[in-house]
Amino acid sequence: SEIEELKLTIDAMLAKEKKLQERIKRLEELLKKAEDDAREKDAQHQADIDKLDKQMKALLKDYSDLMDVKVTLDMEIAAYRKLLQAEEVRLNLTPSPKSGRVRSALSFNDGDAPSRKRQRVMEESFTTETNSHVSIDEVSIEHDYVGITNMTEKDQTMKGWTIAKVSGEETLEYKFPAKAVIGPGQTLKVYSGGAGATHNPPLSLVFKKLDAWSNTMDLEIVLRNSDGVVVSSYKAKAETSTEYLEEGDQRACSVM
Repeated sequence: SEIEELKLTIDAMLAKEKKLQERIKRLEELLKKAEDDAREKDAQHQADIDKLDKQMKALLKDYSDLMDVKVTLDMEIAAYRKLLQAEEVRLNLTPSPKSGRVRSALSFNDGDAPSRKRQRVMEESFTTETNSHVSIDEVSIEHDYVGITNMTEKDQTMKGWTIAKVSGEETLEYKFPAKAVIGPGQTLKVYSGGAGATHNPPLSLVFKKLDAWSNTMDLEIVLRNSDGVVVSSYKAKAETSTEYLEEGDQRACSVM
């Protein structure tokens, strides 16, 4: 009968409604779980950020402390150097040659052995020879300049002096301006054209024709006086090699 059909329809709709209610409940539970997981991950991320922030602040403090120590040591070294130079001038001694080795390294993963790292090492040996109290005192690879120091107690005119980079058979020479003068104890810096430095006489000059002072494996820098006599020279030779590091070995860079 019609009444029985209506009852069956109502029962079917009620059963369908019940299933829909159960599905809604399951979806709400899944949504709540997802929200809880998101809140938990967000809290963990914030904790990681706070931890990294503390580590960064600690590293910055360590860096600041090390820079303070470096500045202090640089001042002490400069003071001792001036004392030594003054004694050399007083005793009319020729400054002794300087020599040393610089070791730098770049580490990268070994594709054939993930547990090991390969380290490409470059060692640069250098020698500085001087026959004058106006000499090459510094070669900065990082800032790309050559420092020439006047270790006497009077001004040194650089008129007619030259400084040259010798690399293989190629020589690039820079002639100092006629008005260039280095005061007592002062250092004149000659930057390469690629260093991005500003030409600011008398103690900051730019060798525009030179791309870089140290961009070759074998390097020689020669300083000549107005008579063409070599008064100071810097020679460097770089060698590269590859080392294998086990996991956890943090060797990177050292100066010998």
